Amino acid sequence: MLTLTGTTSQAAPSGRFGYQPAPGRPPLSGVADRDLMMADKGVTTEANSRVAARVASDDIQANGDNKANPSDQFGSGAGFPANETAVAINPTDPKNVIAGSNDYEPAVDATMGIYVSFDGGHTWPHSGHARQVTTPDRSMYGTGDPVLTFDRAGVAYASFIAFGRANCDSYVAVSRSTDGGVTWTAPVADVPAGAGITPGDGIVAHNGGPADCRIFHDKEWMTAGRRPAGAALVPGTDQGLVSPDRLYVTWTRFDFDEGGTGFVDSPIVVAYSDDQGRHWSAPTEVSGTAPSCAFQTGDADGACDEDQFSVPVVDPRNGTLSVAFQNFNVDSRVKSQYLVARSTTGGATWDPPRFVTDVFDGADKYPVCQGSQSLDLMCARVNAAGNLDINPRTGQLYLTFADNRNGTAADTNTDVFVTTSTNGGRGWSRPLDLTRSSVDDQWFPWLSVAPDGVVAVAYYDRRYSGPKLIDTSLSVSTDNGSSFGTRRVSEQAWNPDLAFRLGIFIGDYNGLDTGRGVAIPCWTDARFAEPNTPGNNPPNQQSDVMVDVESIPTR
Repeated sequence: MLTLTGTTSQAAPSGRFGYQPAPGRPPLSGVADRDLMMADKGVTTEANSRVAARVASDDIQANGDNKANPSDQFGSGAGFPANETAVAINPTDPKNVIAGSNDYEPAVDATMGIYVSFDGGHTWPHSGHARQVTTPDRSMYGTGDPVLTFDRAGVAYASFIAFGRANCDSYVAVSRSTDGGVTWTAPVADVPAGAGITPGDGIVAHNGGPADCRIFHDKEWMTAGRRPAGAALVPGTDQGLVSPDRLYVTWTRFDFDEGGTGFVDSPIVVAYSDDQGRHWSAPTEVSGTAPSCAFQTGDADGACDEDQFSVPVVDPRNGTLSVAFQNFNVDSRVKSQYLVARSTTGGATWDPPRFVTDVFDGADKYPVCQGSQSLDLMCARVNAAGNLDINPRTGQLYLTFADNRNGTAADTNTDVFVTTSTNGGRGWSRPLDLTRSSVDDQWFPWLSVAPDGVVAVAYYDRRYSGPKLIDTSLSVSTDNGSSFGTRRVSEQAWNPDLAFRLGIFIGDYNGLDTGRGVAIPCWTDARFAEPNTPGNNPPNQQSDVMVDVESIPTR
């Protein structure tokens, strides 16, 4: 996901580059523009030098396509960037772990990289790509926003957005794997009769096609969980392949008006499948209306329709579905807000969203570099978004996010926060600042609750190696989020200026999953990139997918 201005995307089709929202309006995501990646001009300073190399004791590179020798633990220093990492542990086999990322490859465009481990994340022998959307003309589309999850039967799912570079085609798609992530289905938009493939398998949503520059499907997230009692199966569900879980995908549906360059709204919507992604419900709007959505660009008062960064989670005890999302219907240059909506009908109907917390990430809170909101001493774009997760035993909800309430645009001090709800999202605790003791920045948090209720949060951290370099930290709570202990998990810091052209894009999020006694952070890392030279970026603009298998307490 990459922004052209503070809130526009270089991933979107050319007809949508005209989207110039006011400060604080919802950002458009997607992957980076390949033209920027291949451009000739770069930085003009010698200050962007690589951190001195040091072999890590337990950091592991997962994206083996950048390895000179497949048996090597670390990369070769040659390769295109990988960013926006996701990771998932198989609930039926904790040794089976799958990671994913935006993976840029020559002559392939940006696609979803998938990396598979069968020893709990210590080695990653399988490295490949998710299969792209199959269209009638076999067009090569770009992809972004990679997401991974398992259902309770151990079936793996990979979701992503797909879009045409030269047109306005826009998909949300899901691939499926029944062998632990080694092989995957291809999302099928259209197939010849008699091909033995279910038309629409894996196609969650599609706009009107290449000429439809009004609707763009963006920033999907995915989860699987118990189908609520009494919920009717999706029409057309294959009765012989009904899953024990309902598969949910939420995303932002941008409406850019008839010309494709304005802005009407961007509500959160959901679709779901009961047969492992073969058939999907029609999209249903999640974001609704609420008193806190007081500022409107065009719709009626109370509509919470300027949104982004949705994340769904299912209560395994009863199938209740909750979705957290960031909302920008706030007349402020200082803050936005987080909301959570709830469905007890499997996504068919929704309660009005509840206010969770203010988020201090407005236009006046951050510096701008190359048109994007960033941090001081850095050009890579940042956002406040985190995620929602649930204690499977008690139903307690946890939301993490990051904002700059304790800093200024001139001197950022972004912190990571956690807030919890013990009553199904109707009320939330005051956000707990996990990084209050630091005057440096922490951002891109991701939270996971282990099966026994231990809570872990992974995030980027600039407190250890100097304000221009990035590490990864892990904070862990064994008392239901009341307090956290923190450790540095990355063995080597890295320079974001080496990860992408002019250092403007290191992704928009990182991943984390937990099992009993283990946490696996998964992050974008440029430690193997070559140094910049005056007047040009490195010959190999590289960032890789790093993981670290961390022991955590049990309860």
